[in-house]
Amino acid sequence: MYVSMTGFSRSQIQSSYGTLSLELSSVNHRYQEIAVRLPREFAGWEPWFHQKMRKLFRRGKIQLRMEVLWAQQFKSGRINKDVLLAYCGELMDIRRGLALPLSIDVEEVTQYPGVLDLPRFDEEKEARTLEELFGELLADAAASWQKMREAEGSHLRCEVLAHLDEFERIAAEIESRWLPTRDAAFSAMKARVSEALEKMGVGLEEARYMQEIVLLTDKWDISEELARLRSHISKFKATGDDEAESAGRKLDFIVQEMNREVNTLDSKIADAEIRWLAVDAKACLERIREQIQNLE
Repeated sequence: MYVSMTGFSRSQIQSSYGTLSLELSSVNHRYQEIAVRLPREFAGWEPWFHQKMRKLFRRGKIQLRMEVLWAQQFKSGRINKDVLLAYCGELMDIRRGLALPLSIDVEEVTQYPGVLDLPRFDEEKEARTLEELFGELLADAAASWQKMREAEGSHLRCEVLAHLDEFERIAAEIESRWLPTRDAAFSAMKARVSEALEKMGVGLEEARYMQEIVLLTDKWDISEELARLRSHISKFKATGDDEAESAGRKLDFIVQEMNREVNTLDSKIADAEIRWLAVDAKACLERIREQIQNLE
């Protein structure tokens, strides 16, 4: 399944607390990384959001940001007169003791801790309500975010499969050029070995003779590499079509194996045309890798 690591969504919900807005944005990352930014009043819910987000994706860097436009009853504060008077009394005593003018800026005193009571809610008492509210908000944002990632993944799939078709064509061309080259090279090597043995006056049993020929040809025979490439291409397609999970990491591993086979093949071949085809195959694999690096 092709799912991009890049996505964005925004959801909103109305509640008795006001308007809650939640944004999800994600980018490519090798591992799973989560950043949660909540209003100060909801800071204690950060672990809860982390736990929920871990289940939504495998890898990528995602940021969750929540904003609250508080309802009117949560905006206006009330002055605690008892605390204000206590502050003022202590300040007056200090000024008398220091022989200072007995004048106090009351507005400044309202900034002291405890003087201005902002409306608050009992978080423990309303935990269940908040959990339902946050759950609904997150579910809506996550659904839109996932939909965007899947749409982007669908575009990536088209790009990747187009490059894979080109790679498969190149591999088939290498094989078609290699088969006649292999037979000719095998016959030529057999003739050279026979000629060398005759000149040295050395005779070998037929079985031993063929065994030595096989050992020599193994150093330039690419039949096994071509067979493994066919297997890797088939596995790549099957992995990408698996709807159970996102295949980005697995596809990356398969491309690494394909690249290893092409490098081995390239090191064995002396034919100039086939070696150029191997270069084209490597370039094709690099383009595939660039695309799947964006997949989860």
